[in-house]
Amino acid sequence: MALNELHARRLATVAKMFEAALDRMELTLRAVEKGGEAADASGISLEQVRAMRDRTSAIRDHLRKGLEHFSIKLQKPEPQQMLVAELSTLWVILENARPARMKGYGREFAPQDKADWENLIQALMRETESIRRVVLKGKSKG
Repeated sequence: MALNELHARRLATVAKMFEAALDRMELTLRAVEKGGEAADASGISLEQVRAMRDRTSAIRDHLRKGLEHFSIKLQKPEPQQMLVAELSTLWVILENARPARMKGYGREFAPQDKADWENLIQALMRETESIRRVVLKGKSKG
């Protein structure tokens, strides 16, 4: 059963985001399995790791079957598209980290800390924007 283009794109996006999150989770689980500090600090047993691997495998299977059912083939995004998406995510994170947006955290910044925090966020946003300009300049040449 084929979906209309907008629904198909949404399902493809959901699948890609799930796959990326599951891949990151797998990295964490591998670190726990290897032992050492990551395992000691995790509070996660090897039995729990196995259970999580089973569940992530089931999720991947559900996604695969759903994509097949709706005749959706995932296409790997171009590197520039991936970079722009990552930079957009960083921008949202930084925008939400501004002192004015953090009033719900229960404490006000000391005036100097607030200024220093804002300066840090602004510097990170400028650098992020400079990378975005480079990426978009490369995209327009193609």
